Amino acid sequence: MRYSENRFAVPTGTLLMLLWQTALAFFPKITIAQVAPDVQAFVRVDTIILEGNRKTRPALILRELEFAAGDTLALATLAQTLERNRLRIMNLNLFTSSTVSLDTVHAGAGLAVRFDLVEMWYLYPIPLFELADRNFNVWWSEFNRSLKRVNYGISWTHLNLTGYADILKVNLNFGYSNRYEIVYERPWFNRRQTLGMRVAYGFSRTHEVAYRTAGNKQLFSVDQDVWQKKRYYANIGLQWRPKLLTEHAFILEFHHNKIADTITRIVNPDFFLNGASTQRHFSLVYRLTMDHRDIRPYPISGWLAIFELRQNGLLPSDDLHLLRASAEFKKYFDFHPRLSLETVVKGRVGLPRRKPPFFNNQAMGYGNDLVRGYEFFVMDGLDYGLFRSSLHINLLNQVYNLGKIIPLKAFKVMPLKIYLSVNNDLGYANDPFYGAGNPLSNRLLYGYGLGIDVVAFYNKVAKFEWSWKGTGGGGFFLNINTGI
Repeated sequence: MRYSENRFAVPTGTLLMLLWQTALAFFPKITIAQVAPDVQAFVRVDTIILEGNRKTRPALILRELEFAAGDTLALATLAQTLERNRLRIMNLNLFTSSTVSLDTVHAGAGLAVRFDLVEMWYLYPIPLFELADRNFNVWWSEFNRSLKRVNYGISWTHLNLTGYADILKVNLNFGYSNRYEIVYERPWFNRRQTLGMRVAYGFSRTHEVAYRTAGNKQLFSVDQDVWQKKRYYANIGLQWRPKLLTEHAFILEFHHNKIADTITRIVNPDFFLNGASTQRHFSLVYRLTMDHRDIRPYPISGWLAIFELRQNGLLPSDDLHLLRASAEFKKYFDFHPRLSLETVVKGRVGLPRRKPPFFNNQAMGYGNDLVRGYEFFVMDGLDYGLFRSSLHINLLNQVYNLGKIIPLKAFKVMPLKIYLSVNNDLGYANDPFYGAGNPLSNRLLYGYGLGIDVVAFYNKVAKFEWSWKGTGGGGFFLNINTGI
């Protein structure tokens, strides 16, 4: 609620005192220096105090709050409002911990809201040890943990480069595959703090290329003396954020892909279609994101909706013309302090309804778009639909002080949460052109299993999952997100 001089004032009464006491009971982090004898239905925020943000600009933090100095807040929901805004600051992914408190509440004036923050370590020059395969599980089981299939180098990430939550990434990958990439993104640059941007340029090459799918397994062509695939890309994006939790993104991309002539002449002339060995095209992407999750790295309540429209091929001379519309909706149900449910619905449709290049026919089994239990398989297709659900049971929620063994302030205090997850997934990939010989395509798939999820330092998540396919068989799978 915006502050107005016509505030509602209510005489002191038992009901309002109970409301105030209830707020304190459900929000123990709030400390009150003095409580006025004449408690009102609304309290005014006189000032907002930020402590601990040595590098992060105050304007960036204040932009995330749903209230400003001079606004009024309902007393009955004060605790929930402050906690919700504390989590919004944490969702900037710039702090390892935060607390909120009320410094003063006295007659005839409002209150001071104080946020005490601990900034994370922003500079990550990390020696790179990266797998060349789709995921850890494929490398571990199907390629026998071969160290020959490892990329090495340096990944330099500088979070919060200028104090505006901007990110600079430089990746220099050598080894089995090469990748050179530079990315810069900034959430806003205008005075109204509504416009952001992202620019990126990259080049990669590899001695191995997946040239066909058979039995829902990728078949690879390998030549240690010849770079089988080279890829150049560049993109520039503009983000418009008119509301706190809504963002529109407009992205212009350029792609130039080239494969060895032996791929198109001998093993798959449909790789880029018509025996072509190169593919160049511009793409235009529009993405709408509405993010109402409480804790983005591992949500417990709220929802997320993403809609994307991608047009590959803008010029008549482009080698690819393919329109794709995709949508994703995630909903989180918080039943109990230790019990929550995550549901995910995602799908994609491609146009025109004609044969696409094999290279652009990926559907499920890539990244996180998969039915758990089928991590070793890929289901290509023009369209797909996916439903995933996970019941989360909180087993541990503790904060550990590592001050004696960790010299860096950002890591001295480690919040640690452990969850047991019960997972059930459904998925369907529609592959009208390359489905022959791939029995898992064009059919409904079901997977289920159990998992242990570990969440440390707020944004670092490791998932240990035991999953089974509806068609029989399964295994152990590992997924790690470092939050960088």
